[in-house]
Amino acid sequence: MELAQPFNPVDEVPKPTVEKKGSRRKLKWTAFAGSFLGRALHPGHLVKAIRLQRGRKTHRHTFDDAQLALYSKILPSDFLHYGYFDDPTRRPEDISLSDVTRAQTRYAELLLELAGDPAAPVLDIGCGMGGLCRMLQARGFSATALTPDRLQTSHIKSTLPGVPVIRCKFEDLPAEEHRAKFGTVITSESLQYLKLPRALPILQTILRPGGKWIGCDYFHSGPSDDRSCHVWDEFVSQSSDAGWRITYQREITPHILPTLAFIHMWATRFGVPLMQFAFLRLRRKQPAVHHLAGGVLEMLDNLAAKNISLIDPAQFAAGKRYMLFALERA
Repeated sequence: MELAQPFNPVDEVPKPTVEKKGSRRKLKWTAFAGSFLGRALHPGHLVKAIRLQRGRKTHRHTFDDAQLALYSKILPSDFLHYGYFDDPTRRPEDISLSDVTRAQTRYAELLLELAGDPAAPVLDIGCGMGGLCRMLQARGFSATALTPDRLQTSHIKSTLPGVPVIRCKFEDLPAEEHRAKFGTVITSESLQYLKLPRALPILQTILRPGGKWIGCDYFHSGPSDDRSCHVWDEFVSQSSDAGWRITYQREITPHILPTLAFIHMWATRFGVPLMQFAFLRLRRKQPAVHHLAGGVLEMLDNLAAKNISLIDPAQFAAGKRYMLFALERA
């Protein structure tokens, strides 16, 4: 008869596996490489990748939606414009997010001061996240929002259920269905996107006799090949030729520069250094990946520099004018 061996609890407990740091890195890199190559060599994934790359321009709104969602979280006022600082000498170091939010509300108040008859409906063209519509509604106006953006439409419908939303580009608006419907139309940092030859006749059609078109936007100060916005003198000429007359105009460039200075400060003092730190860390941790991605990293660096130059307040003031204006049908 065989005697049972005495129970030893140590025999029942598995010994811990000692994994070296270098081994963990190797496993992570192997897993990453295996996953990437597995998808790159898989016919189904390869075809989808080619399709996504070819259709990237038609899906640019996906990034725009994410960008707008980020703005709506950072700036709870639901405004996407530059805002208006009553004191244009404010230093960026002394500005807080609350100050920017108040400046955006102040900007909207300037627009509302120019609005027409409260009993007549108002169309907010390029309504953003609905901040202006909310203020119009609070002041007794009947506001309608217009935007081609899916996220903006969804956001306004959920937060402002009493505000109708027209989802289309303004140039695609069926003007006859809205003939003489609105007493006021507002373009707040949305005029820059409109094609004037198509937009001006639609504005005339949908505005009631005696109604107002209120605009607030930036323009090139002089002739420019850059079509990111209109040239002010050209806009004045084209609108006049189309039967509009300017009843009010005011340049507010100095009052929007504090917002640009605030954004520029954060980008140059924090954004760029953090990006460069990430590049250096990648070079130290994964020198091979850093070397192979060198061209991409350089492109990202150049893209960051280009975008930062666009929000440089000195550069903005040198070439652009930010105008608040009102027009009526002549």
